[in-house]
Amino acid sequence: MGRYVEKHLYENELIVEKARRDNWGLIGWWTLTVLLIAAPVAAIALGYQTLGLGLCALPAIAFLVAFVKSVKFTRVEFVLTNKRVIHKKGVFSTQALDAPLNKIVDVYVKTTFWGRIFNTNKIRITTECNRIEDKIRSADDFKGTILGQMDHAEEEKLARQAAWTAQMMAKVMPNAANEKPKKPPVKKKPKDEEYDF
Repeated sequence: MGRYVEKHLYENELIVEKARRDNWGLIGWWTLTVLLIAAPVAAIALGYQTLGLGLCALPAIAFLVAFVKSVKFTRVEFVLTNKRVIHKKGVFSTQALDAPLNKIVDVYVKTTFWGRIFNTNKIRITTECNRIEDKIRSADDFKGTILGQMDHAEEEKLARQAAWTAQMMAKVMPNAANEKPKKPPVKKKPKDEEYDF
């Protein structure tokens, strides 16, 4: 994983968890490359040199696709901090999306049949203005960590607000804690006036 996130952390911001990305797609492309190498080798071995040379393009194309996908795979960071979710991708031109925890509207996890077998899921984090999507391993656990961190951030915010309110109240009424509460003045009921008829 790159160093983008470490370089762009805010003051008092800590990394809570780094998502483990799904690498099964890469394994499929590399396996396809190896299998396609067998086609030209078999054609040449059977005496079809022209066909064998023509089939050499297939593993070359599969190799290029697998190589490009592998480079892109290593250039993606998906990180949860105590203040936001960061998703950065790209090799030459990069795209970084930050989602502050208090702006997250929904965290959605999609699991397919093969996703259950290989423990890979698609996670989508929706905020008020954008959406972050990626295939990661153990997406349900990552979702739980995000929701827990959102609750923790809200509790910290409420604690800071309560401390600030108490501090302001202490400034406004410095002796209020030491004084005994005063009883409100008792109003006397007016007596009914007697009338002479």
